[in-house]
Parts: sequence; structure tokens; C-alpha cells
Amino acid sequence: MRRVLALVSAVALGLGSTTGVAGASVAGPSWQDCGEHGARCATVRVPLDWARPGGERITLALSRLSAADPGRRIGVLLFNPGGPGGPAADLVRDVPELFPEELRARFDIVGVDPRGVGRSTPAITCPVPPFDPAVSQFPADRAGFDRLVAHNRSVAAACREATGPLIDHVDTISAARDFDAVRRELGEARVSWLGLSYGTLLGATYAQLFPDRVRAAVLDGAVDHTIGSRRLALDEARVSEDLFAGFAAWCDEDASCALHGRDVVAEYRRLLDRVPDFASRVGYGIYSGLSLRGQWPAVADLLVPAFAEPADVSAFAGVGSDAAYRVIACHDFPSTVRGVADLVAREHEIRRAAPVTRGYVEGWDVQAGCLGWPVRAANPWGALAVHGARRVLVVSGEHDPATPYEWGVGLARQIRGARLLTWSGVGHTGFFNDADVLRQEVGHLVG
Repeated sequence: MRRVLALVSAVALGLGSTTGVAGASVAGPSWQDCGEHGARCATVRVPLDWARPGGERITLALSRLSAADPGRRIGVLLFNPGGPGGPAADLVRDVPELFPEELRARFDIVGVDPRGVGRSTPAITCPVPPFDPAVSQFPADRAGFDRLVAHNRSVAAACREATGPLIDHVDTISAARDFDAVRRELGEARVSWLGLSYGTLLGATYAQLFPDRVRAAVLDGAVDHTIGSRRLALDEARVSEDLFAGFAAWCDEDASCALHGRDVVAEYRRLLDRVPDFASRVGYGIYSGLSLRGQWPAVADLLVPAFAEPADVSAFAGVGSDAAYRVIACHDFPSTVRGVADLVAREHEIRRAAPVTRGYVEGWDVQAGCLGWPVRAANPWGALAVHGARRVLVVSGEHDPATPYEWGVGLARQIRGARLLTWSGVGHTGFFNDADVLRQEVGHLVG
């Protein structure tokens, strides 16, 4: 899943039958030059509800970078950066250096803004902010639990009024069908996939629905759709606690860290105690920032004023879930909390596992934020069963706080013939954090 609660990032970024819906049709794209790097942009119309292909239509935005070496062109590479709710069209258009030279040479790289996201229309809109630090996601009693549920329901009601019927159809299965509509309009019999974080669930779902249309796939930062919301939060919290310990050790050893010579763990504990009304924003922001190893110096810089007297935590003011993330997440990762006693028990469990970072992780935001969500989950927790998809590489890191290693093991088991690549570095996805892993991913895709 992507770091929707992002404070720092390197790039401005998270089942059914195996055939398409009979009778579905889409308008062919009309390409236009866009951006400053030679990309072309277009839109594609798809059904709002794939169960009613003749009904209302919505629009997907996409961009395309044509293969730089046409004589060696392999085909189309579909890219999804994560989410849920991560748009890709602008990334492909504006940040071509995100993709290694060999991929740019051999593939037409296509970025699609999934339904309701980015420049696709209509957009998921939530006038009531999904994340409100004034409403605790760690309630201690029935009254706090009821406030959290009431807030979530008010968010959903506002989302429905502003978004309209699309709110019922932004699940991953619908998005995967959209991507196959894009494939058809591109005139490709098969496509290759590069899915990061939540993009691994989208790519794996596509492979389950349309296995014969997958030429090769890299699924990096794997999401296991069987684990339920308790493990979603707890697994992330355990890795994040270890990651913070690693960050503190780096500051202790490396004089370039702005906090060098200080007791980072003790000061961070005190900070969260000193700013109780802002602790959630700080906690989620630090979780996000530490997800990319290259951003650790920036995280240290941000903590310097936060550790001061009085604490300056203004840099964390913008931290919070966005509308698309919350709505899509509640379709695909609904909360499995059974009531106030269950939630409080999970709070105690996660804080025992993460006494320093205290469970401020993406999975907890989903588990708590989807509690009482009134929109029916269109793609609830459940296993995939992918058979017949060719050359799928699942990549999972042993120190990835957003998609822990066990999730990659689980996803690989659900894809017959998939190969699991384990990497031992630090950070979310090998694509963004490990040059050797990135080389292996490129080799797999072009091979």
C-alpha cells in the first residue's frame, strides 16, 4: 500500500471469472501530446458498473511514453504506483526518469489514473476529511468508540453525496477490468505489469481475471488480501518499530544525522507525550518518512524543531488520509473489528508490539477509519487464485514497514508458478530503495 499519510516522499506519488464482460465496449483513445518529455495523453470510457456494461460511463485518464528504441520494442508496460488511490498518468508524463533506461527503451510505458482518481472522472470527493486528529483512532471506551464510528459514517455520507454512484464501484476488481479495457484500446493481445505496493493487489487481481493477457509482471511491495485488518495493522507496526530503532541507531552512528549525539528514542517518546492532540499526525508522518531509506536525513531534520521546547510540529500539519484512499481501502480492506472490546484489545496488542512508535501505521488508519463504514465492501478480504499467468515475480523486503515480508510470501503462494524475490534492505519496495533489486526487476520484465 502506498504511504497515503505521507510527510516526505522521493516521488510525488498505496475475482471473478477469467473473461471480460460480454458486450462491454469502450471508445478508442484520441492521443494528444502532453507534458515536456514526449508523452501522449488520452482518455478511455468504461462502464461505471461492469455488471451493467451498457449503462452509465466514466472516464479514465492515461498517458503513454513510447518505446525509445522502436526496433527493440517489446510491447506495453502498465504501471501502477500504489495506493489505493495512486494516480499514474502524471508520473509517466512528468517523471520519466522514474523508470530505468532499459524499460523506457523497450516498452511503451502507460500510466492510468484508476477510476475516481487523479484526472479520471468523476472523482472521488469527500467534503468531510477522512482523517480528523480530534477524533481518536485509539478510543479507550465506548464513548470514544461511538465518536469514531459516527465520524466514519459522516465521512462516508459526505463522500456519497459528493461522489455519487461511483462510490459503490471503486473496488480493485472494477479497476482491474478497467485496465483490460485500456489494453484492448491499445490494441495489445498481452501486456506487462509493474505494480508497486497496492499496485501488487491490482496487478494480481488483473492476472486472476485475465491470466492469458499477462506477458510478464513484477509485483513489488506485495499485499496479501487474506490477512484481515488486525494483521494489516499489527504486521506493519512490528516492522515500523524495528525501523525506528534502526533510524535511531543510524543517528547515533552517523554525524550527518541532525540528531546525532541525542537519545532519539527517549526524545521521540517524550514528544508524543507532550503533544497528545497532535501525536497521531506526528506518528503517521514519521512512519511515512522512514519508509524510504533515502529520506532518513530529512526526517531527522524535521524532528529537530519537534524535539525543541516548545515543540514545533507544524511540519506535520498536513498529514492525513485522502478521500480516494479511504473510500477504496474500505472496499478492499474493510475493518474486521467486532466491537469496542475487540478494538481496545487490538490497541493494547499493537502498543505492546510497538511501544515507541505506538501503532501509528497505515494499517491502523485503515482498520480504524473503515470501522462502521456504511458503503458495502465490493471486494472484501479473501484469497486470490491465479492460474495461467506467465512469469510473475513477487518482490518482498524483510524490512518494509508498509508491506511486510510475510505478505509477499502469502501473495506468491496464491499465484501458481510465481517466483518470490526476497531483499534484505530497508524501505518500502525494492524499486525505490535497492539498485540491485531494481536491476533484477528490469531483467525479469525485458527477458
